Amino acid sequence: MIELDARAELERLALHAAKGDEDAVEEVLRIAHPLVHRYCTSRLESVDHPHTTADDVTQDVCLALMSALRTYENQGKSLLSFIFGIAAHKVSDARRRATRLSVPQTARAAAAHHVVDVQDGPEHHILRGELRGEMGQLVETLPVRHQQILFMRVIVGMSAEQTARVLDTTPGAVRVAQHRALSHLRARIGHGPAR
Repeated sequence: MIELDARAELERLALHAAKGDEDAVEEVLRIAHPLVHRYCTSRLESVDHPHTTADDVTQDVCLALMSALRTYENQGKSLLSFIFGIAAHKVSDARRRATRLSVPQTARAAAAHHVVDVQDGPEHHILRGELRGEMGQLVETLPVRHQQILFMRVIVGMSAEQTARVLDTTPGAVRVAQHRALSHLRARIGHGPAR
C-alpha cells in the first residue's frame, strides 16, 4: 500500500479509532507500522547503541499512537502527519538517550554493526560512521515539519504533490520548506558539526 492509499485509509479509520473501535485501532496500527518502521530505520541508521533500534522506537511510536488515538481530534492535519509527528519526537528522544548512554567503541565493534567494503580500510569505515552521525545530528536541528518533508522527499522518494497531500499543505510550501531545510543544512555543514 503506497503512502497516499495509506493516508486515505487512515483518514477513514481515524474517527472510528477515536471512538474506541478496537478493530479500527488495530487497522490503523497495521497500516502505520511499516511506514513508521521505515522512518525510524532511516533516522536511526547512524545511531550505534544496543538499546536504540528502529524496532524498539517503532514499538514506542505505536504504543504512543494507540494511546493518542483515544483522544485524537482532526485539527486540520492528516492522521498520517500526526503519526509522523509522534515518530519524529520518539526518534529525537531515542537519539538523545543513545548519546547519553553511549560509550566509545573500538573499530572492531563498530565494524560488527555495519557492512564493510573490503576495498576500504578501518579508517574509512569509521569516518563514514562519523559522517552519518554528524548528518543525523544536523537533521535533528531542523524543525519536525522540515524533517518530515526531507524524509518523504529524499528517503521515500515522494513527489512534492504526494508529500503535500500527506501533510495537508501545498506542493509549493513543500518545495519551499525542503529548500529552507537543505539551505540550513548546507550552512551548518559550512560552520562545522552541529552542537
